[in-house]
Amino acid sequence: MNAADSLAAAGVRSSDTLAPTKERRTVLNQDDFMTLLSTQLKFQDPSKPMEANEMVAQMAQLSMTTGISDLKDQLASLSQSMNSSRASQAAQLVGREVLLDGESMQLPLGGPLTGAVNLPADAADLKLSIYDTAGHLVRQVALGQQPAGIVRFAWDGSLPDGTNAAPGQYRVFADPGTGESVPTLAAGRVDSVLLGSDGQGVQLVVDGYGLTDLGAVKQVM
Repeated sequence: MNAADSLAAAGVRSSDTLAPTKERRTVLNQDDFMTLLSTQLKFQDPSKPMEANEMVAQMAQLSMTTGISDLKDQLASLSQSMNSSRASQAAQLVGREVLLDGESMQLPLGGPLTGAVNLPADAADLKLSIYDTAGHLVRQVALGQQPAGIVRFAWDGSLPDGTNAAPGQYRVFADPGTGESVPTLAAGRVDSVLLGSDGQGVQLVVDGYGLTDLGAVKQVM
């Protein structure tokens, strides 16, 4: 008798002869549900058979559970597709100049502050008022008569006394000649794109403005 026969006689089996252990599941799937329902029908009390509405309720529960699972998968796929689309759109903006929502604008070192005014109607006498971070009016710029739409502007930082304003942030307000303010837009170049986890939360890195949400872009120039 060889070693293998001796082990077999003793009731010991080698690892090669052991059947793999089946993985235990803790969640019932659709096949399990149908098996349980069939077994319940097979062994039900003949004097108290399952009511039709009870059977329909269980089938509806199965259908709802399966439907929710399928819907979850479809939503996940749709979300992934939308994230990929947003990332692709954002990547195409690299190197382009964009207009951002908000009156806060950046005067860079050695360069002009650039932006735009979104006029809802023709302006008889468009005027810009520029304020520093302390709220002081530092300069007013007259742009005169302008048509409705996007009106671009640039301020080189020059002040009325002939000196130059310090680089930094300024707030720009526009009055079309009616005494009421109209929206202004900051202009900046997109340097790169930053993607959040799982492709979510697409952000742009805009020169002079840092991280900017894609939704803040109002127009691409």
